[in-house]
Amino acid sequence: MSLRIVPYQAEHEPAVAEFNTRGKAHEAPFGLSKTALSAWLPKEDGRSVVRELFLALEGVEVRGGFALRRQPFWLRGAVRDVGNYQGPISEGIWDRRYMMSGVQMLRAALRECPLLYALGMGGIEQPLPKLLAAAGWSMKPIPFRFYVLRPSRFLREIRPLRRTKLRAAILDVAALSGLGSLAIRARQGYRTRHRLSNGCRAERVDRYGAWADTIWMQARDAYALTAIRDQAAQNVLFGDGNVKNMTLLCRRNGEDIGWAVVRSTVMQDDKYFGNLRIGSLVDCLGIPGEEANIVALATDYLRGLGSDLVVTNQSHTAWLDALSARGYLEGPSNFLFACSPQLAEELGPLSEALGTIHCNRADGDGPIHL
Repeated sequence: MSLRIVPYQAEHEPAVAEFNTRGKAHEAPFGLSKTALSAWLPKEDGRSVVRELFLALEGVEVRGGFALRRQPFWLRGAVRDVGNYQGPISEGIWDRRYMMSGVQMLRAALRECPLLYALGMGGIEQPLPKLLAAAGWSMKPIPFRFYVLRPSRFLREIRPLRRTKLRAAILDVAALSGLGSLAIRARQGYRTRHRLSNGCRAERVDRYGAWADTIWMQARDAYALTAIRDQAAQNVLFGDGNVKNMTLLCRRNGEDIGWAVVRSTVMQDDKYFGNLRIGSLVDCLGIPGEEANIVALATDYLRGLGSDLVVTNQSHTAWLDALSARGYLEGPSNFLFACSPQLAEELGPLSEALGTIHCNRADGDGPIHL
């Protein structure tokens, strides 16, 4: 069934409300934006990072929709327009007549922005990654790293390790006896090869200044692909007054060496983290060679906030090496990076290229679960 893919306008809002009502009745995982102007990263004059909404129409009826996050990227030494394909949903979930709507929306997105990527998606077994794979997209998980700050709390709350009564009982004994804490600290300590350099300090800031442009200019050539992380872009993403996002300006001997965006969130009966306070390294950038100092400063800051565990997804080898040098451990990742055939052609085989890409949770729909 042929559908028209059009930009979401205010006149479509009643039809979107009807679509969302149908979706709720069929237990759809989420709905479309209630308003034509995106609540997050709305398209406004002068903004370098925007989120555009599109609808799939049959006549005047809405049958699906998706979002494109658009931002200038640094791609092999040049500024390019790269898009992030977000939140596609269609009536095909509950009505077989619209099964091909997902394909039609993806093709429309590629016409809008041929250099396209998707991020997260919950694992390879989910519908969107399956569709992308069938369409010839390249796909790899972005590595997940974690550091345990309070081992006893971690052992009592971490849900994936407590899926049976026996495992839960063993972890409770390990937590109560202190043996679990000793084992975790020993393992992290054994992996730790980096000590924070003298004179390193982190200062929390509310806005990005000219220092962000200086760091960006020094860092950008270390990456084959990265969203432009200059002052303007970072203030759109993290200078909006959201108190959950804390930006740390990192210095060594008074010189700016980089920054990190962190969160510290108390979870509530989370399927992965139970009731832990989760610290997250959401985003980061630094002068090459300073990555481990930035990781150390961010980790120490999150420790000071009472975080039980620090988690992050990072793709570039320099940041992964920095995390390993600070004792971070590796866990399973369901946070995928997928790139369109056109973007893959620019990057080369993703199995080799992923480690040259600077990508984390700041590059998708944000740290929405943290």
